[in-house]
Amino acid sequence: MKTITIIIPMYNVSQYLHKCINSVVNQNVDNGSVEVIMVNDESPDDSLEVANSLAQKYNFIKIISQKNKGLGGARNTGIDNATGDYILFLDADDWLIENSLRDLISILTTEDLDILEFGANLVSEQGHVVGAVSKHSEGNITTGIDYYNNIKYSGSACNKLYNVDFLNRHELRFLEKIYGEDFEFNTRAFYYAKQVLAIEKICTEFLQTTNSITRNNDRSKKDKYLSDYIKILKNIKNFYDEIENPTQAIEAFFKERFTMININAFYMMFKHRYAFSEVLNYRDRLIAENVFYNDFPVAIKKKDFFRKLFLKNFALFRIAGAIRKVMSI
Repeated sequence: MKTITIIIPMYNVSQYLHKCINSVVNQNVDNGSVEVIMVNDESPDDSLEVANSLAQKYNFIKIISQKNKGLGGARNTGIDNATGDYILFLDADDWLIENSLRDLISILTTEDLDILEFGANLVSEQGHVVGAVSKHSEGNITTGIDYYNNIKYSGSACNKLYNVDFLNRHELRFLEKIYGEDFEFNTRAFYYAKQVLAIEKICTEFLQTTNSITRNNDRSKKDKYLSDYIKILKNIKNFYDEIENPTQAIEAFFKERFTMININAFYMMFKHRYAFSEVLNYRDRLIAENVFYNDFPVAIKKKDFFRKLFLKNFALFRIAGAIRKVMSI
């Protein structure tokens, strides 16, 4: 029987923990097939107290407390202490759909995979499903590079099962205290992966809170995100530069990843109305670090349209800003 370690980071999430853990309880799987590691990342609220009460009730829960290392650091602590065959990252404000683990474990007992991807619903704070992410490889097991180039995976680390031996063998861990850690982590993980399978079954639900990092209007968080994008680009580029004689498929994989981060960064600046001078300064920072990419097409049509319209002609940022200013008068 394959076992799954579910890693739940905790930082100001006490109000979500009961629902999250109850979703694990309602899986109808054999005892011993699931363990939960709840990582208290020096949370200032009562998350640890709530977790302790849950651990007294359920013996499959293990709690680890640490100095604050961010979401990536909390997940790393979970990986380092995992005893399962596979790892599932579950954010505290998300939950598993009833009995979904049973089907996933069934697959893992017949296939030796590096990564298994499954579907996820996107749920509003009012409880409505507002979208979904779901890919499938039609039953075919492929390499991570081929899977990304031909199918594309969801950017999240929370709709995947990762083989623990695979993670440890390639020393795959998250960057700590940055935003966008999933993007960086999955880029390296899918480069190394040789056995990837995706099923379209929806197994989890992601809460879309208005106060999330990507949806709030906190300018300081946006500025940090932009700085972290540069860290991610540099880290991935350094990783790529160490690859000897990359194939065309590998080159395409990394070039699209580089371009996608550039698109995401400038779209964030466009959406949150950064001044044209700030946009140019950021472009100059990317150029100075040799991580400005705008030539490679990406599969998401809306983002590729943004790339061709704005990243190939930065003067349009100035025009768009001027139009917004006139319309706001």
